[in-house]
Amino acid sequence: MLEIETKPEEIPSSWEELDLSELSGTLMVVGSSDVGKSTFSRYLFKRLCTIYPRVAYLDGDPGQSTLGPPTTMTLAMAENGDNSFPPRGRRWQAFVGSVSPLGNMLAVLICAARLMEAAQKAGAQVVIYDTTGLVEAARGGIHLKLAKIDLLRPKVLFALQRNQELQTLLLPLRRKSRMLVLEFSPSSSAQRRDTSVRKAHRAAQFAQYFTNSSQLQVNWPQFAVLPAPRFNLHRLVALEDADGFTIGLGIVAKIDRIYRQVVLHTPVDTLNGVDVIRVGDLLVDPVTYEDSPLTRKY
Repeated sequence: MLEIETKPEEIPSSWEELDLSELSGTLMVVGSSDVGKSTFSRYLFKRLCTIYPRVAYLDGDPGQSTLGPPTTMTLAMAENGDNSFPPRGRRWQAFVGSVSPLGNMLAVLICAARLMEAAQKAGAQVVIYDTTGLVEAARGGIHLKLAKIDLLRPKVLFALQRNQELQTLLLPLRRKSRMLVLEFSPSSSAQRRDTSVRKAHRAAQFAQYFTNSSQLQVNWPQFAVLPAPRFNLHRLVALEDADGFTIGLGIVAKIDRIYRQVVLHTPVDTLNGVDVIRVGDLLVDPVTYEDSPLTRKY
């Protein structure tokens, strides 16, 4: 489990005045990068845990993930009023295969739907969905957010914005009868992070995740390899179970194309339960754990 760095957080009075007693179902949090979506989502989570016995938190940002390693989306459950963060209950992960939703929007939607279904089956009474910061219309952000809303039908949409940057998204949604839109200003403690800071954060997360990893040999014809067995040195892959949830990640360390074998650098020590090997679009250096895209699609 990844450790969550805790810092003093300034909670705006508008957040504290929010009445959560009637809120249930899916609660989606949207906003651009670095407006404090995760801070707000954790605040909601901790308060809702005092109201409901089963609360789920869906970390939906594969680039600056909170609960799992980069390239994944993670659902975690809290039960019986335990509002510890990270949640200490059951956990599911799904592999997006990249640290950006750009070029991977279908994967993001599939992972979100799969994790939401897991939350419902586990009896979650409320799910907080902390989404990515991609909101720019020109990059497909508005279409992605609308697709999430149409797919998951949240009861409440919490929107955090600094300078009316969400108005293109919110203007039509305010008229929806089946969804409440609540708008808030970010916490003053929210700070902008440049690309180098974000990349260093991912490297630290990968380094922590792959601590105590060893080498695992895989005969890939024994498994479904999706989308295709195009292995590259240092390419990131996911080992998935029959339900499509991630058992663990691996970095390709060796490739034998004659015998169709790969050796993975991974914390997973057995192939028991593995049904699918899903190949990602990211290279991860197994020494520095810095990532780079396999191909630049944009």
